[in-house]
Amino acid sequence: MKKWLLALLCLCALCLTGCVSGSTGSMRTDSTTPSPTSSTSPTTNMVPSSAPTTVPGTSEPTALPGMTPTESDQMAEKISDAVERISEIDDAEVIVNNERVLVAVKFDDQYSAGLDTRMKDNIIETVRKVDNGIEKVQVTDDDTLYGQVKGLGERITNVTGLDELADDFGDLWDRITGR
Repeated sequence: MKKWLLALLCLCALCLTGCVSGSTGSMRTDSTTPSPTSSTSPTTNMVPSSAPTTVPGTSEPTALPGMTPTESDQMAEKISDAVERISEIDDAEVIVNNERVLVAVKFDDQYSAGLDTRMKDNIIETVRKVDNGIEKVQVTDDDTLYGQVKGLGERITNVTGLDELADDFGDLWDRITGR
């Protein structure tokens, strides 16, 4: 009787471990069958097959050269959601351009420390948890730059390739980094 009870408890613990680990209810497998949302369908901005823009076995984009605007927008949304889960942040606007990410944040009214080193490091760490392929992250809390990041992010949905906005992205990057 004790062995059955112990086996049942182990089975329950194993099931709970899977639930706690962040599983969304569907198991991921490394299948070679393309999903309908993967980058296998033709797009207006053809990406060379030697530079995959999805994580193998999933349809989630990863920050790699040759991202399509749709993949960039999806990645930006995931990063924005993750950054907004930081308790001090009220809103975040994000632009992803290959391996570089611009993050503009608005803090909760009750948070008064602003964008100090601790908060900036926390935001950068959160961004890299979403995708460890991201090489460079710049963060700002300036209201003017926040509006510019938001505007450029909205324009991404209307272009056929990220190269169309490369100059605007580079200018905004330079303003945030102070160059």
